[in-house]
Order: sequence, then structure tokens, then C-alpha cells
Amino acid sequence: MKKSRILLTIVLFFFCIVTPPNNLEKTTVLLLSFDGIRWDSIANIQGFDFLKKNGFSANKSRSVFPSLTFPAHSSIATGTFPKRNGIISSSFLERNGNIRFSDEKEAVWQNEPPMWYFCEKNNLKTAVLKWPLSQGGYRGIFPSYNLPYTSHSSDIETLNFIFELLRKKNDRPNLIMAWFSGADHSGHIFGPKSNEYKSSVLKSGLMIETLLKEIEKDNMKDKVILMVTSDHGMTDVKGEVDIVSKIPKKGFFPYIAISGPLANIYFENSRQKVETTNSLKIFKRNFIFFSQIEMPSEISLGSSSRVGDIIAICDFGFIFKPFKRERETLRGMHGYDPSYLDMHGIFLAYGKGVPKKEIDEINLVDIAPTILKIFGLEKSNNFDGKTLF
Repeated sequence: MKKSRILLTIVLFFFCIVTPPNNLEKTTVLLLSFDGIRWDSIANIQGFDFLKKNGFSANKSRSVFPSLTFPAHSSIATGTFPKRNGIISSSFLERNGNIRFSDEKEAVWQNEPPMWYFCEKNNLKTAVLKWPLSQGGYRGIFPSYNLPYTSHSSDIETLNFIFELLRKKNDRPNLIMAWFSGADHSGHIFGPKSNEYKSSVLKSGLMIETLLKEIEKDNMKDKVILMVTSDHGMTDVKGEVDIVSKIPKKGFFPYIAISGPLANIYFENSRQKVETTNSLKIFKRNFIFFSQIEMPSEISLGSSSRVGDIIAICDFGFIFKPFKRERETLRGMHGYDPSYLDMHGIFLAYGKGVPKKEIDEINLVDIAPTILKIFGLEKSNNFDGKTLF
């Protein structure tokens, strides 16, 4: 009898350590980000309408500052603001080594761990599909599945990979994070009021509808929690401001990192800072510039070695003229203070355990703690956001 009890204890102990809590192996949280879809553009569109009527929805999703793709997606993934996660723009300089960041997608650039890192550490499988700043491991940990972004990849490829992952019986990921092009490109080229922009939003809605039908057909309605977000909105471009030609540049420094309406400017010495400050004073309108310590708290980028010695911010609707002319003139842009309504995005959720509820506003940093709460991991990190349900 004593040996039987010992054997039973060992079996129960083994079962506890290899079985995820709350049968989480049966639940998949599917987070889809549709780039550049503005909060007021999804009304009466299939897919979006279904989620809004049958699940949890926010009228608006507040982005971060700067409301750009890389900072926003890093904030979604980590539940922290750019001044903490370190992705302070789409283009910046790391002064420790003077390393440029431009279209960089490696996870190691993030100063805070992404949510898939916590899941994998707790034996939950994850899939990260074309998510900005997800290539490579974080602190030696990798997602179980990864689909890197390439210029030749398509949203249909991503959608098909999601279908493939959801149909895995034993290895289906607990968390799938996927980026879709959404309406960002059409918004930049044609503007947020254009038919092209509206068509891109419609296509995104149809993809959601297709996904919902597949989930229903495969009898996975009670096994998948679907969350749909966007990283930022879009507004019309009113004009350009040329600061590059006015800044006395004699070499690598002053280094000027422009991302739409935001410019981080770095100096090698105090003389360069004085010369640049004086050269920018000739501008009487369309933008304002700060030193690190002068930045208003609500849009502060912090004081790390990645933040410019001077930070210049365009007035709403204006952008800085790039070093080289883009192939097309930009008619739409984002990156401004997220308090502007045009910078707000979307957030909707649907699935077992998700309350049927509509609220006015969420913040992008609320998404990660909400997802990790579903897995019982909400205390894994010191998030800037809060749980939504």
C-alpha cells in the first residue's frame, strides 16, 4: 500500500509539471494586426461588423508616441511605451556604438520582453508571423513557429499559414501573432479618404470573415480567441518641411533620423548643437523642437542613448522632407501625438470567455497584459497597460 501511494504521488507530480494550467493547450489566442486602419473606417464592413456585434470592442484604440509602425508594434508586443521598450521611432541612432536603426526587425533591439517570450518560458507554444521586430530570439528564446517578413510575402500567405497552424492537433500554438498590411500603404499613397484606402479596409474585413468561417468549419469556435487591432490611424498630409538642407552637416554628425513628422537629431559636440539650433530658428511655423528634458511628459521618449539631442516634431498634418524623394508623393501619414483622433486605430475581440461589451477607448499597451492574463501570466512583467477583461 505504501509503495502504491508513493507511485501515485510521483505520477500526480509529473502530471502537474507537464500539463499547462487551466488546460491552456486547448486555447489559442490569435492576435491580428492590420496596419494603418483608422478607428472610423470599419463601419458596416463584414468581418469587423461581426466582431463588433458579437464580442468585445473599443470605439477607438489609442496608439503610442510616435504613432509609427515599429514603436506601436513593439508596444503591443511588450505592453510598454516606447520610452521603456526602446523602439523610439522607425529610424534612430544608438549612441552606444553609433549604430543605425532603420527598418530593423530583430527582437534584440527591444529593451522589454515581448509576450511570446513569456509564453515560451512557460511551455506554451507561440507563432510570430511577419510581426515587426520579431526576427531572431530574445534572451535566447525563440517562438515555436516564425514567418519572417519579406518584400515578396503576401497577406494571403500569412492567412494560409494561420489556417495550417490552427489545424495542428498536438502542436497548435497557444499564441499566434500576425501582421497584415491592412490599409497603411494605400493610406500613404492615396490618403485616408481615398477609394483605395477604403478598398484596403474592405479586403481586411473579408480576410477576417474568411478566418471566422474556417474556425467555424473546423469546429474550433470554442478553442480560439480572436483579437483584431491596428497600430495607428492615418491623416491627410498638408505639406513638407525641409530641415535637412538647413542643418550644417559636415560628416556623420549631426545625424538626422527622420520618420515622417518626427526627427531625432544627434550631435558630436556642443558647437554642432548651437549651430543646428540657430539654423532651425529661422522656421517660424509648421514644427517645434525640444531637447530631451523639454519633451512634454505625455509624449516623452525618455532619456536613453537612442533619443536625439534635439527632437523635432511637425505640426499635425505636416511631415519632414526626406533625404531622398520617395517614388510617390505621400498623401497620408501618421506618427503624430496619439491624442489626435486621426491617429486612433481599432480593437475588437471575440471567442469563448470574451465579454460581449463595447467601451470607448483602449490603449495599445493594454493588449499584452490582457492576453497574458488569459494564460495566467499577467504578472510576468511590469506593464504600462492594464487588462481589458
